[in-house]
Amino acid sequence: MQIKLGDFELIHSGVVITIDDNPITIKLPDEIEGDYTFIINFVTDNDNKDAVTKYTAIDKFTLQIDFKNFDGFMGGGNSSLITLGSLRNLPLYLNYRVFDLNNVGKTLMYNFYVGKEVENGN
Repeated sequence: MQIKLGDFELIHSGVVITIDDNPITIKLPDEIEGDYTFIINFVTDNDNKDAVTKYTAIDKFTLQIDFKNFDGFMGGGNSSLITLGSLRNLPLYLNYRVFDLNNVGKTLMYNFYVGKEVENGN
């Protein structure tokens, strides 16, 4: 199956319901550059109540994403594609939505896209 959205191709999509406070690990296979791993955490920051998404590069192939203070969200997420780097030499992007049922767990909906290949610097 191939899903295209304009110049973007959806390469992986999913819905994950969290279990306790366990991190979510998503690995995108890449036989050209090396597999790309995402470690996703939901964190509560009692000092700063703002909802913030923090990105931390662990190494060249691992990105940690912390969703801080996403408690009570009923459909929060990004408003434009997030550029993550590249996958199989193509630009890699993320879209996500978070839903939270108080004291039950959070639901993460995510889409990873690649853009079309850049040729001759254009």
